[in-house]
Amino acid sequence: MKTKLKYIIQINPDLCTGCQACVLACSFHHTNKFSLTDHSSIKVFRNNQNGEIKVDYDEANCDMCLDEEIPLCMQFCPIEAIQFKRKKP
Repeated sequence: MKTKLKYIIQINPDLCTGCQACVLACSFHHTNKFSLTDHSSIKVFRNNQNGEIKVDYDEANCDMCLDEEIPLCMQFCPIEAIQFKRKKP
């Protein structure tokens, strides 16, 4: 039985630089391999023409790195653009 999480992560696109460290950390958590394209709950898109960052977060795929004290995406975000957010009931 899957446990319902009381928190989700929230990524601030205004702070995000598009480095994709969170994507790599998440894919490693799920597969023990670093990948920018597979098995990550986070996708980061950067428009190189205007610098705009778009972040997609798949809440259904995220388990908040249950074996970790802090989710890996938060641990490895160099600018702390990722925070916990309490889910609304």
